[in-house]
Amino acid sequence: MQQNHLITLSLQQQVRVDSKTCWELLSCDKVLCPAHSKKDLECWLLPRTHCCRVILNDFFQKFSFCMTCSYFRARGREHSPARWNRFIAEQLHRHNVKALEHIYQKEESFIETLHRIPDGLFTTDKEWRITYFNPAAEKITGFSAYDAVGMYCKDVFKNAICESDCALKRAVEEGQDIHNREYMITNIAGEQVPIMCSTSAFRDQAGKVVGGLEIFKDISEIKKLQEEVTSREKRYSRVFEGSHDMIYTTNAAGTILDVNPAGLELLGYPDKQTMSGSMTADQLYRYPGDRDKFLQVINHKGFVKDYEAEFITRSGSPLHVLISSRRYENPETGDIEYEGIIKDISRRKHAEELIRERNRELSILNSVAMALNNSMDLDHILKVTLKDVLRVLRIDQGALFLIDQEAQAAELRARAGLPRPAGNPDGNIIFKDRLLEKHLIHKSSRLAPKPAFPSFHVSYRSATGASVPWLSCFLITFKGGGVGFFGFDIPPGRMMNTHELHLLGSLGNFLGGSIENARLMKTIRQHRQELRRLTEKLFQSQEDERRRIARELHDEAGQSLTAVKLGLDRLEENHASSNEDLKNEISEIRMMIRRTGSEIRRLSYRLHPTLLIDLGLEPALQLYFKEIENHSDLDIDFNMVGFDDRLDVDTETVFYRFSQEALTNTLKHSGAENFRLSIIKSYPKLIFLAQDDGIGFDTATVGKNKQSLGLIGMRERASLLGGTFQLRSKPGQGTRIRIKIPLSDL
Repeated sequence: MQQNHLITLSLQQQVRVDSKTCWELLSCDKVLCPAHSKKDLECWLLPRTHCCRVILNDFFQKFSFCMTCSYFRARGREHSPARWNRFIAEQLHRHNVKALEHIYQKEESFIETLHRIPDGLFTTDKEWRITYFNPAAEKITGFSAYDAVGMYCKDVFKNAICESDCALKRAVEEGQDIHNREYMITNIAGEQVPIMCSTSAFRDQAGKVVGGLEIFKDISEIKKLQEEVTSREKRYSRVFEGSHDMIYTTNAAGTILDVNPAGLELLGYPDKQTMSGSMTADQLYRYPGDRDKFLQVINHKGFVKDYEAEFITRSGSPLHVLISSRRYENPETGDIEYEGIIKDISRRKHAEELIRERNRELSILNSVAMALNNSMDLDHILKVTLKDVLRVLRIDQGALFLIDQEAQAAELRARAGLPRPAGNPDGNIIFKDRLLEKHLIHKSSRLAPKPAFPSFHVSYRSATGASVPWLSCFLITFKGGGVGFFGFDIPPGRMMNTHELHLLGSLGNFLGGSIENARLMKTIRQHRQELRRLTEKLFQSQEDERRRIARELHDEAGQSLTAVKLGLDRLEENHASSNEDLKNEISEIRMMIRRTGSEIRRLSYRLHPTLLIDLGLEPALQLYFKEIENHSDLDIDFNMVGFDDRLDVDTETVFYRFSQEALTNTLKHSGAENFRLSIIKSYPKLIFLAQDDGIGFDTATVGKNKQSLGLIGMRERASLLGGTFQLRSKPGQGTRIRIKIPLSDL
């Protein structure tokens, strides 16, 4: 092939040299050559052609070889011998242009790659001034590339370590790159940002440092994840170590892999090694078949919840447990393992036994409880209870006494088969044990809780002087204090069995709570009446205060604004005639004063509308609703029906407040387009009906948030007037408020 290139082309071939390529003209069979089978390509401009056995990588070596090629020389003669040098120069120019284009493309691709990488990157010169700053670095530090280029890297990172232990300087001193060094930098907004940085130094062919490169990434999310993992590990450790229930892990063979301190304590082992080395999970079960049933269920479902079994502790004691566990595959070993929680229910099992033993006792107490639930009248409760107890105990005579701690005396409140007590309660009750009377009645000693207390004996003076036997008494208690006692005339030879004593003890504790509840309800009713009077006074005080504030706003603030306006008039008259800017400012201030005065009048009217006092409820509401319609998109339909005369001022004020609150709730919370209010006089009641077509709400939330305080106030005002308050609303179905006030109470 090389020899063919040196052959002088014939005249005929020279004529066709423009129309054929070198591989066509020279019949080249090297099909793997980059120039082969290609049209409109200059073969001398292509690198690594197969013109010779040695593939030349350098263009100028290749070009010097092409200058000996007959095909190249023939193409050059087309420019005539005098223009041979020009042809050579043109080919060199074409190569340089293509080489520069290739370099630029590679550089643009490289810059685009640097711009797209998610990590921050910057380069520096030998003085550590930044020469390039990519967009990711801008995002992390907050500095724009325009500002960062030319700055020292330490001024961008704002980290004390950069002053004392610069990574670029260390890379130069150690002669190697520094990887994955963590810093805490300060971004341009002053926020602390954790980063991970890798640093390299640039050197020329002589080994001299000419700059540096740093790649860094924001590891804030990684830090958060690390903190969250650490926090979760600590929480799991606290749960595992601090749980009062046994937490365990075993494999399919029954080997105990892990157990918490509660499990060791529950089973009586000193440490995990002793437990796992001396036994397997099968040996925990008192009955081996329970372990097989447990594995059958958990392998079928993948989990077990509240599986009841009986264990054996290290000392051989039986232990009733509930097991909740799951089956999983260990991701590291691939083995099947089981983990779960074991609860000690020995006490619960014992309690179940006691419950079964006391079924009869509870059935008896149930009959008494029914009587207690039917009425809160204390005397009725005591009479019914005494009657049922006497029936159950098969005793004909008995009494029930209550202890009055404030009066330090006992009082007979219910009796059956016994004479009526004397009228004077002082000294009427006689204790056989005076010391007991002293501690129980006069000192009100606290008693330790017990299922039943020892019996004692009491009698009393009858109104007729009839003999009263010594009654066997059993204490009624509530929260460690004696509140009363049963007294029974037990026939001679009759002994109270254990069950009956427990029954009286349980009934005494149960009845003690009922007695205190009845007393508490009486106190609550008294307090409720006091609260009602206080609420009524509060609402009245609120109206008086609103009236006072409205008057002061109208008088004091109005006069002050008038004085300011007069001062502005004098200022304008004396100084603003020749100063147009001052005149404009005075005009703006005068407009502000007019708006403020208007707002004060509006606020004063809302606090206490004078129109309500002067003309009545309907004109006042008409004006109020008209003002609301002018300042909102709400369509208001208002009417009053059946009113020939005005109501009293206080009642009109209450209905005005009802209207204000209902409309305010609609405007603030409902998003309604229509609001309808009707006030109807329908003997014997006044009816207030407000409804809207808004978004509605769940009425169960009333009283649980601050937004419902207005509704609660409406309900309280209605209650004070002896009326009823009804609220109906559902999400998406609007809201309806209906209030009825008796006319007889107005």
